[in-house]
Amino acid sequence: MQVKMLRGLAIGASAMLGLALITPSAGAQAQTSGTRFGVEGAFGTKDIGVGAGVFVKYHLANISAHPITGRVAFDYFFPSSSNWGGFSYKYWELAADGLFDIATEKSDVKPYVGAGLTYGHSSWAAGYCSGIPGCSASGSSTNLHLVGGINFMGNSKVMPFAEVKVNTGSGAPLIFKGGIHIR
Repeated sequence: MQVKMLRGLAIGASAMLGLALITPSAGAQAQTSGTRFGVEGAFGTKDIGVGAGVFVKYHLANISAHPITGRVAFDYFFPSSSNWGGFSYKYWELAADGLFDIATEKSDVKPYVGAGLTYGHSSWAAGYCSGIPGCSASGSSTNLHLVGGINFMGNSKVMPFAEVKVNTGSGAPLIFKGGIHIR
């Protein structure tokens, strides 16, 4: 069951990216083009805790009046057990998303949905493991994820957003994010 879901997500994300790359729209691209940078705060479930990150967003293409945006984000988390009794735990993520705006241009509230890939890396170290001083380990994984959120446009160049990310593999099953980017 899970393999079928992952295969479906991969096919859907690939189709969306393919459409984004082959759909030309010069007039609409002029109004949504440009690179935007931002900062975000995050809270992840499964003991990864609070995090902070940065991202860059860029215009890919338009499907009818709805733009597709690419985003690359890096988030570093501060797990609640990050330094507990001589044990340290660290976790960070690098993610690439394709985001599809689902609102009309006349609204100041712009919902979006998307999918992407997350590369997560965790490491831990302990002062003693079974009498052995200084043991450590690390691991990484790559997962598909789904994203849904809202951009709050307003009249300012600073655009706040709120988002939920659902991972399909290891790492935090849910990550809640909020932040701002400059448009």
